Amino acid sequence: MSRSFVLVLSVFLGLAGCAAEDRGPVSEPEFVDGKADVGDSVRDMGELGFGPENAEAGSFSQDLEFHGYRLAVGPEAVVSLEITQLGSSKKLDSTLYVYGPRATSGGYGTRALAFDDDAGWGRLSRLRALALPAAGEYLVVVGTHDALGRGNYRLLATCESASCAPEVTVEGCHPDIAAAILACVEDQLADPDYDPYRQTRLDLLELCADAEVTAAAWDALCAGPAAPASLCEVTYEEFALSHLPLCSRELQNQALDESCVFGLRYRDLHHQPTGAVVIVSERVLTAGSGLTALEEQQVVEAVHATAYTEVTTSQEAFAVVDGGEIHKLELWDASGRRAFTAYELGAGDNSFGMFFRHGTVSQVARINDSDIYDCEVFWGPEMRACAEDAHCGEGLRCTGRAPENGRGRCVDTRLDTHPAIGTACVGQDGCPAGSGLVCSGAAAGGEAGEGWCRPGWMRGRFVSAPELEIPDASAAGVEAQLLVFGLATVDTDVVIDLWIAHARPSDLRVSLVDAGGTEVVLSDHQAAGAELVLRAVPVLGFPGDESVNGVWRLRITDDVAGEVGYLGDFGLTVTSRWD
Repeated sequence: MSRSFVLVLSVFLGLAGCAAEDRGPVSEPEFVDGKADVGDSVRDMGELGFGPENAEAGSFSQDLEFHGYRLAVGPEAVVSLEITQLGSSKKLDSTLYVYGPRATSGGYGTRALAFDDDAGWGRLSRLRALALPAAGEYLVVVGTHDALGRGNYRLLATCESASCAPEVTVEGCHPDIAAAILACVEDQLADPDYDPYRQTRLDLLELCADAEVTAAAWDALCAGPAAPASLCEVTYEEFALSHLPLCSRELQNQALDESCVFGLRYRDLHHQPTGAVVIVSERVLTAGSGLTALEEQQVVEAVHATAYTEVTTSQEAFAVVDGGEIHKLELWDASGRRAFTAYELGAGDNSFGMFFRHGTVSQVARINDSDIYDCEVFWGPEMRACAEDAHCGEGLRCTGRAPENGRGRCVDTRLDTHPAIGTACVGQDGCPAGSGLVCSGAAAGGEAGEGWCRPGWMRGRFVSAPELEIPDASAAGVEAQLLVFGLATVDTDVVIDLWIAHARPSDLRVSLVDAGGTEVVLSDHQAAGAELVLRAVPVLGFPGDESVNGVWRLRITDDVAGEVGYLGDFGLTVTSRWD
């Protein structure tokens, strides 16, 4: 099934030759900000093989269409590509581009390495004897001269060298094994009991990269005539130990390439355990907040996400939203090092709003009934899970690995060059706007807290929904764990979110233990009411010189007989620094 992507057109300069008549500039596909990959401005039409038997037929039926075909080749391949007269509409004015080779980060580059407009029959395109610079995967893009053309085409690839076939390797996840894992994911998604708030697709990919899931696929693969020796001349246990973690990483990276960095729902910004977006600051705006001219424009645009599209001023906007309040979040996408501003509001008890590029009214996503739509910002190369540097893209390091399982995040610390890094700041808005810096160490002092500006990736959000029963009158109690990873070396701020249901929370002793073993008491038989709820509460008492990456533990004991409790959710926002 093909995928449709956002299309941006620009005048193609330098590659187009002089035409016999003025038909206007040639239009080319160009990468969209958010994913530096030209393949995201075309429709993915699948793989392209060599020879007439593998020629691909397509059709342009609407404006702004570009079709991309993935062509895999070996070293020293020389190929010809042609929009043939046979199978193509008589008046079609085609264009043909080649991008690549595909990088380890997944992109094909942003400039075409070859282009043709009219070298074929009539106004069809042809590239003769193109020597490709390296083995790998290339993107062959078919378009029309002004991106407004209509008609059918037939794309033919011909090998002009001794061999163009790609080398067969099993360095990556074998397709048969990947198919078994993906089938398991689809089964999980189709389960009536599946809860996307508890498990993301990334969680399912990790869960399904399991020895039991892939055993039958491995048996079938290794029983076939083309069984790869590197996978099959070992025991299944050895295969699973070495190959399945690779498959999990590959499939998760593929999923992230196509995933909105903000998540699927607005609440994911606070509750997404694998999130790359750092919340730099949060404010609740009202009609009396004294907005800047830009904020007034953004507020109006955000309210237009509701049915109140006739609103033209910020005063009118606040008058129609629930409670007269609008939530503003300054966000930093640490995976792509990009700043955004989000506005969320209630209208009729439903959540609406808009995401903007920082400092503009350029919309990159909208909120409708809490879900995120029309997202144009996808995961960048950083903040992806890793266990070693080789799991990251070029120049990135696997940073903040937890000792328990070696998990870290891919980070390019060479980009931490902003002049404000290390300077003093006050409050959550204390660092330069849009810089991607967070005020580290300020959480304990609230708006007046003093800290130091540090790179946004040094702040992480970690959440769980353990749903654990708190046993009555038990000295052992219950313990929930969170794995903190991908940060610098020691903590500067620890902020907790917690919900415990208990008829008498005063029966409870609740404490938090950091990765270094230091324990801080949160509540010692003090809470009243029928539950203990902490939201964005700073935790004081950690020394700030113990390792931040590792397992953090929430301990709860009930030493008074009579009531059983329940731990619903538990989350930490941890900011770090280099020791």
